[in-house]
Amino acid sequence: MPSVASRPPETPAEVWAQMREFVDRHSPRHQLRAQLGEGLGKGRKKIMVLVQLAAGPLTAGEIAEAHGIDRPYATAIIDQLETDGLAERTTDPADRRRKLIALTPKGHAAAVTATQIIQTPPAALAELTRAELTQLGAILARLTAA
Repeated sequence: MPSVASRPPETPAEVWAQMREFVDRHSPRHQLRAQLGEGLGKGRKKIMVLVQLAAGPLTAGEIAEAHGIDRPYATAIIDQLETDGLAERTTDPADRRRKLIALTPKGHAAAVTATQIIQTPPAALAELTRAELTQLGAILARLTAA
């Protein structure tokens, strides 16, 4: 795998390897685990659901649909969040047959922390010039659209 000190990558495989290395080195997962605990920090979907619920209560079906997962998996995530004291199930006042999943105060605090961690770019990006950031952004936009 190419390192920073070696020649710049030239082939798609070399660029891909370097991109993966950068993302792996700067992944927020270690900071998420350190600040939110091993159980929550291990599951990317748990974090995504936690952050989503910060906007307001949802049903298990809405969570499943938003994340492209099946309802049993959504229920497992909700169960884990509930066990950790981060979410709770309540009866939907508009339809007493449905359950809404809402964050507890502890869950809201964890969602704020997770959002801050996820949205903080790696320090290495701050070292790029405005022109380099613009160029990188344009390239990433092109790759994302492909």
